[in-house]
Amino acid sequence: MPIKAPPEVKNLAKSDTAFFVEAVRTELDQSLSLLLVKLYRRNPIQLPSNTTIEVRVEQLKAPRLNLQEFGSPKPDELVRMAFHPDFTGDRVYAFVGGLQSMVNHAFDHRREFLLLDDLPTAQFIYNSARNVETAAYLLRTQRTQDGKPYLYADGMQDQILNASYSQLMGEMIGLQDALSTALAKKDQRTLNAVARGAASIVFLPVGF
Repeated sequence: MPIKAPPEVKNLAKSDTAFFVEAVRTELDQSLSLLLVKLYRRNPIQLPSNTTIEVRVEQLKAPRLNLQEFGSPKPDELVRMAFHPDFTGDRVYAFVGGLQSMVNHAFDHRREFLLLDDLPTAQFIYNSARNVETAAYLLRTQRTQDGKPYLYADGMQDQILNASYSQLMGEMIGLQDALSTALAKKDQRTLNAVARGAASIVFLPVGF
């Protein structure tokens, strides 16, 4: 059985950039888990009767998500599935699971980066941030035929405006933008900033 190096030894083999990458990755994972919990609490009807929120959160942490219950779609297809009128499955997990899968792809399905490891591609991290923007737009605007949201998120609750969902996703966007800029500067590359309108519903490639 191989001997694992203690954390303090591993940390000696990491660059400052690698620490930054890991910190952003951790924050994104935590934010996506929080988004999942918040959406289930706002949309409890979406949680399947044979599972719990805690189980769903653990499923979200897997290196590669098991999406067989949805037919193993691509991440962007899974996010769109959450707003398809004929979809009868768990819209909350489809939405957040699709986002988590995009982040996983953008970070090459890794959560740890040592000194000699290749770091994530700056363009993929940038694209992932734009994809969160697109997902946030879909969450905010998509409605059923009778005008109800497919997923309740921001809105008035007990006569108080709740915008915590947009705020959480905005933080995820900002983290990835900061990381993509740092990675691009390190590699002396220029990010391909795609011109996108406020109502863009196009998902950009992140390695899938």
